[in-house]
Amino acid sequence: MENNDLISTTSNIINVSEETFMNEVVEISKTKPVIVDFWAPWCEPCKTLTPLLEDAVKGYGQELILAKIDIDQNQNIAAQLRIQSIPTIYTFFEGKVVDGFQGAKSNSEIIEFVKKAASLTGPGQEVEDLISSAKGFIEIRDWNSSFEISQKILAIDPENHIGFGNLIRSMIGLDKFNETKELIDNLAPEIKNSKPVEEAISLLEISEKAFKAKGNIEDLEKKLNQEPDNLDYLLQMAIALFGIGQTEDSFEMLLKSIKIDKEWNEQAARKQLLEFFSSAGIEAKETIRARKKLATLLFS
Repeated sequence: MENNDLISTTSNIINVSEETFMNEVVEISKTKPVIVDFWAPWCEPCKTLTPLLEDAVKGYGQELILAKIDIDQNQNIAAQLRIQSIPTIYTFFEGKVVDGFQGAKSNSEIIEFVKKAASLTGPGQEVEDLISSAKGFIEIRDWNSSFEISQKILAIDPENHIGFGNLIRSMIGLDKFNETKELIDNLAPEIKNSKPVEEAISLLEISEKAFKAKGNIEDLEKKLNQEPDNLDYLLQMAIALFGIGQTEDSFEMLLKSIKIDKEWNEQAARKQLLEFFSSAGIEAKETIRARKKLATLLFS
């Protein structure tokens, strides 16, 4: 505690006084979270808690500030904020106190408190850029790249719903069905029930069926050579082709089936095509082209 004055001014750990409190806590908290540590040199619990706080915030850089206030030197601030015992820790965000605690805490509790404070501003630009990058790789079905980027997203933001959704999509794309099921089983309910994750989970059964069907391609080719308009064979071949990544050919098979008889087997080809649209991605080029052709077939 004796070395507070030696903290670098470029650090995200700063000392604050009554004169600087408005600028360095209240104003700054309008754009980023500021954790305020109220302490005093004679406070024994402070000597344990403050170093743990410092260690916990260092990894966040300028996205999160730890402001330390010696209440002996700044009694007016302590009185205004009704600090009755120390250590007292407050999180300021958008100009007001949004969280806090008093007394000692374990290191794991402090880490969680700091992580919660940091999450107030959302995932940050780095995560947004990674999400955009993962989306691009998913659209071109570069599953290895999207898998690696999704892991990076979750390393930065462990509860990111889009990150988990992308990770599940990538694992399905890599045919890691058992690992995907295990991951899904271990997800917290709030993550599992989020829209990005639910959408990704819905692709599992479709993709697993396609993966199992791809071993039948050679046999199906022979059958289709003999009966090119057999709707059952066309459907099976479309599923098999999707399983080996020949998405456009798969779509063409289903479109051909719909052109022959759109009502066959309770519109099985159309339903399968819509499932594959979701799996391939609504914004994928193959999907956009096939949707236009489907609309022409259905409404012509």
